Amino acid sequence: MSPTARSLGILDRFPRHLQADDPGKVFTAVVDALSAELDVKSSQLGRTRRAHALGDAEEATDLFLLAALHGLRDDDFSVLQIRLARLRAVRAALPSENAVDQLPSLLGLPVDPFPPFPAEGAGTDQARARLAAALGALVSYRSEVELLRRSIAEAVALHRDGNGTVRALLGAGAGALLLEVASVAHSDDRYWHIARCRDLLRLVRPEPPGTVPAQTMLQPAEDTLALEENPFQPKEIDPIERRHGDIFRVLRSGLEPVVVTIRVAGVDDATFGPMVVNLDTGFGVAFAGSVPEGEELRFESDGRVTLSGANVARNAYAFRGGVLADADASHANDFVFGPAEDREAGYAVTEPIADAFEPTAIFPHAEGLLEAAEMSLGESRWAFFVRAAHYGREAASEADELSEPIFSAGVFDESVFEPGTEAAGAVGFAWQEREPFAATLWVPQRFSSLDAEGETPVRERVRLFLDRYRAAGVHVYVKYADDRWSLGSGLLRDPESTDPRGRVVVGTRLWPSDTEQPPPS
Repeated sequence: MSPTARSLGILDRFPRHLQADDPGKVFTAVVDALSAELDVKSSQLGRTRRAHALGDAEEATDLFLLAALHGLRDDDFSVLQIRLARLRAVRAALPSENAVDQLPSLLGLPVDPFPPFPAEGAGTDQARARLAAALGALVSYRSEVELLRRSIAEAVALHRDGNGTVRALLGAGAGALLLEVASVAHSDDRYWHIARCRDLLRLVRPEPPGTVPAQTMLQPAEDTLALEENPFQPKEIDPIERRHGDIFRVLRSGLEPVVVTIRVAGVDDATFGPMVVNLDTGFGVAFAGSVPEGEELRFESDGRVTLSGANVARNAYAFRGGVLADADASHANDFVFGPAEDREAGYAVTEPIADAFEPTAIFPHAEGLLEAAEMSLGESRWAFFVRAAHYGREAASEADELSEPIFSAGVFDESVFEPGTEAAGAVGFAWQEREPFAATLWVPQRFSSLDAEGETPVRERVRLFLDRYRAAGVHVYVKYADDRWSLGSGLLRDPESTDPRGRVVVGTRLWPSDTEQPPPS
């Protein structure tokens, strides 16, 4: 048996005077035996070297080991595994219509992206077969390895560019979901950052014979990924009992002034005609009616007025003016009598009716939304009143002597008697406060379809992944963004508006007619 080419190459390296490659020499046989496995070992060595390079590794196991060198775990790429598993289930369920109906939520595609060819008529069997083949290519091991390779490379690249930035968080969120960021826009107030994205899981569709090109990579619908800095969180001050005429202070921290919901809880039968005034802004709200014990009157921040959930806006009004002026101006925010720039006292103007303070005012009036009260940063001063009665008397001669309005009361009819030291009601507040050192990533609603009972939701998996990219001390929330209109929170917005409200959250898109809508929050 003649030596192999590799054996001859080895023998050729020896000095010629040894004549190592002469036929029949034992030396040649020994070299031939030793070199027999060199081809195999060279191939294995090449595969080992490729396994150590992210761009060349051929096995998912090797990619996960390389990711571990950067502190990345298998769970960081679990959304990829979940999405591929769901697509495999869809492929197995074909040609079922229910399986095809899942494509919009799983891949952002139209309901049936694989229509029959013209020559096939209305039949769908061949079209479904082409769809199954395309799904098979997408969920194949080779495709999975390439998607995993890209995800790891992007995760590492984000770390190299720097953590704690808007682009890092948006990029990490997109990478975890297998989305590609096309562009990022910022709102005028810089609280919102909107990323336009496309899905990286794409099907290749063959076209009818004779079509150029012969196949098309389907473009998914655009997804929106949004980062909201300092998201709003609900804050409340439970109603605290107040006497008629009480002036009290509220302290709050935050980033900016906020509009508030004023809460008035009834106490005994004393809470008739309650009025709450912001002394610093000269703004107040009032209700021409009674708040029974255990019920709550709310002047909502969106302009609605409710009593135990029922609409009572027709019996409510707001007013603005330099009210409750102090002749001595003991506080810097007091309104004063006489010229004093913007702190001069003046008659209050009511709305939605102009004569709400007059005895002849008619209630209920036409319904409308009231202006909302505002609460400033730091300390704000408030006052609480009810309708308190004061006696006049019948004179022995001439005209009767009527009661004269005193400091905090001027209405007698249907009023309660002066409460004195007893509580006349309870006053509290509710508002939305921007949370410092926090951000919310809003991910497309369609990814919620991947959630399964008893399993970690996709949004929570994304949140855990974002821990690697957030700044120290900053908490990141991840929520599903629903742009469908909901009663109580939906917005009517200008089509040209760039405000993310109405596009990302609390949207204007209508629900399908056969869809059950959630109750108002």
